[in-house]
Amino acid sequence: MPSIGQPKPFMKSTCWSADISGHLHATSSSNPVTVLMVGIGGYGYFYLQTLFELIPADQARLGGVIDPLAKRSRHYPRLLQERVPVFDEIEEYFRAGYHADLAVIASPLQYHVDQSCVALNHGAHVLCDKPIAPVVQEADRLIQTARNAASWCMIGYQWSFSRAIQELKRDIRKGLFGKARRLKTLIFWPRDDAYYHRNDWAGKIKDADGRWVLDSPANNAMAHFLHNLFYLLGEEAASSARPADAVAELYRVHPIENFDTAICRAHTECGAELLFYGTHATQCEQDPVFHLEFEDAEVSFGETTPEITAMTRDGESRVTDRRRTIRSSRSYSTL
Repeated sequence: MPSIGQPKPFMKSTCWSADISGHLHATSSSNPVTVLMVGIGGYGYFYLQTLFELIPADQARLGGVIDPLAKRSRHYPRLLQERVPVFDEIEEYFRAGYHADLAVIASPLQYHVDQSCVALNHGAHVLCDKPIAPVVQEADRLIQTARNAASWCMIGYQWSFSRAIQELKRDIRKGLFGKARRLKTLIFWPRDDAYYHRNDWAGKIKDADGRWVLDSPANNAMAHFLHNLFYLLGEEAASSARPADAVAELYRVHPIENFDTAICRAHTECGAELLFYGTHATQCEQDPVFHLEFEDAEVSFGETTPEITAMTRDGESRVTDRRRTIRSSRSYSTL
């Protein structure tokens, strides 16, 4: 589920509002959104780069940074130049009297829930990078905190928020393709030893402080694509299908604690079979592909084209608009 609770408009600063698909829309306001960046290494670097380079200053401003290793970031000189407050812990930021309209959580995954809950409890909306948490109990805690807060929390599954996936899901919900039978996805992203030595938690089951990490292709780098299978079959725009059962074969090639290869099969409550194949241990690279089988159509991405294409079984010819023409097939915008 990409969003926890119904997204609400920003409370203190109203120059953005959020719709159910997760898109932020500019509205008229003289108050820019105050953004708190939690974690500016790894993917957080690109969040911060986007804020600096693509978001107009009258729409958003950087209110602070939380990262004990902030000095290692190439953005650090600019943080000093603009006198952005930097703290090691998120609690220190709020104790110092600062506020945030939006907290972007891009820290290591074992900190996602704790930091998201602190932000929510201080009135900030939250965009938390995937995955939501290493274990279900922590995810439940974040869901409950978000329900009790006056703010929303979204999880950064980019595919779910993309126009192409939103259009595809709308057609699935309309019943255009019939009942879902089998959805499968495959990703080969080889990683070397340097990948697993880039920090002290990669490939670990727990970190040095005993926190659950469970780092793996399925729970980290490839979580988007596993999530996408469930999300596409959700009955509502902001919901995902629930698994009725699941089995998996897990393998380890690299000298790490957890697995680097996963083959999973699940069935949803509506009876669809979902198959996930992902590994960091191949020599060849294969970017994400998926193939979705329905009663009346088959939908594919990445097998022969970078577009999502639906092929109908009966050859029905229908025309909607230029990007979504059905002449035995239906094409969506690229991801």
